[in-house]
Amino acid sequence: MNEPITAELVAEDLPTTEPVESDDAYHRYVCDVDRTGFWGTIDRWSDRAARWLNPILIKEARQSLKSRQFSGTFFLLLIASLFWMTVGVVTLAPDIYYVPSGVYMMTGYYFLLAIPMLAMVPLAAHRSLAAELDEGTFEMLAITKLSALRIVTGKLGSALLQMLVYFAVLVPCFAFCYLLRGVDLPMIATTIVVVFTVSVLLTTWGLLLSTVAETRATQMLTLLMLLATIFLAEIFTAIFVLSAVYSQELIWDLEALLFTALFGLVAVSCMVLFVKAAASRIAPVTENRSTPLRWIMFAQQLIWIGSIATLALWSNDDDVLMFGCLMLGGYWLLMGTLMLGESVDLSPRVLRTLPETTLGRMFLLWMIPGPGTGYMFALTTAATGILSLGMCSLLVARSIQPLVFALLMIGYLLMYLSAVRLIMLVLSRRFGHSMGLALAAMCSLLVLGIVVPSVFMAIVTGSPSSFYGVQETTNWMWTIFRVFDDQKLDEAVVAATLVVGGALAMINLFLLFREFSFRHVATPTRVSEDEAASAILDNG
Repeated sequence: MNEPITAELVAEDLPTTEPVESDDAYHRYVCDVDRTGFWGTIDRWSDRAARWLNPILIKEARQSLKSRQFSGTFFLLLIASLFWMTVGVVTLAPDIYYVPSGVYMMTGYYFLLAIPMLAMVPLAAHRSLAAELDEGTFEMLAITKLSALRIVTGKLGSALLQMLVYFAVLVPCFAFCYLLRGVDLPMIATTIVVVFTVSVLLTTWGLLLSTVAETRATQMLTLLMLLATIFLAEIFTAIFVLSAVYSQELIWDLEALLFTALFGLVAVSCMVLFVKAAASRIAPVTENRSTPLRWIMFAQQLIWIGSIATLALWSNDDDVLMFGCLMLGGYWLLMGTLMLGESVDLSPRVLRTLPETTLGRMFLLWMIPGPGTGYMFALTTAATGILSLGMCSLLVARSIQPLVFALLMIGYLLMYLSAVRLIMLVLSRRFGHSMGLALAAMCSLLVLGIVVPSVFMAIVTGSPSSFYGVQETTNWMWTIFRVFDDQKLDEAVVAATLVVGGALAMINLFLLFREFSFRHVATPTRVSEDEAASAILDNG
């Protein structure tokens, strides 16, 4: 008799499975759908800030901070810093209480910071972008709205985040060295800035090298190049930092500050060039990948001319001007050779960016992508810059030798770059346009320019040249060595280089008829509508 009553009581005690509508079912911040409260304002600002973050940076930060490479390096760095602190304190005791010991401790902490900053971070960034290209995942990124520049800057941002984490570990250790006396705060700040600048420069260089590799052989070659660069950077950075730390000499006069500012400008310009060049390497072939790089090169030349002219006027030394001309000639020889490997085909998108007016074509023609325009851009820009440095000698030391040396550099640039241009016109018909092919041709010519005069003299006289003369005109190495070592400059050799280089340049000038035929193409209506709609979506 009691079974129905018992069942009814049990049923009343059981929890119901039906949903209960209540205002307390969700958190009050979740119920604030209009985001009208204080935290709603924070959410709105957070969403707006998140839209400006690079998606590649977010992805790379999550992957990098969870990777074994970062975790292993981070914990090894912690253990090593603790070990060095213990060993250093025990070794220096009891003198550590009375004698300044910060220099000794900072030496070890510098190497603990330099190894991950100058080696691990650039290698990780290089491998990260190379893996995207090698494993085929870059195609998934290419179909998104992310530009090539945002992809490269996302990789760079991830590397910068790792640098900040490494700094967070070891900067307190530098503060410990300051407490031990012997090291002042400007020395610590200089060490941190130098290591950070060199690390960013190596990282951008590694990103650029990762885009060059297209085969397994080139991947190994670029990796070896990066390792060699890291090795040299470790050596020279250690020499600079440790010599300053042990000598306790940081000169903060106007000359030192000026030199530091100019070095920083050159370093930053190289970083920008490397990042933009890496983005251009992975950008679609329909985009204009050359014009922004040429503007950066032009800006770098202005920075270099200003730096060298300022240092020469300050020190009143014409050797500084000759060094500036030499470096500028080598720079444009390399950049001009790379531009000779560009493709001759221009997409309709690139043609739409060409100048429309005659005046614009007169001044901006050499900014158009292509090997011919790149050749003329390198020659005209280099000749103007080198001649400007040579003219500064009339103001610095009232000497004409830097001006004659500038003419020699212009002659060698005309001769070798024009010869490679003619060779590439022939080879491109069989092998196509390639920067590697242009570099190989330039390296072969530079070696032949040294070897051929000696072989010729050996055939004619029975022995290699024992004296310098006009027959050594193509031997650029011997000529430059005599200028800087013996302060001797043969005017006949200068005239010969200008005559031969000018003749080769005139031949190339007659072969540039195709470059003068480029004209601006109007933007189709459909393309303008699509670009306007895309801009609205991006802003909305």
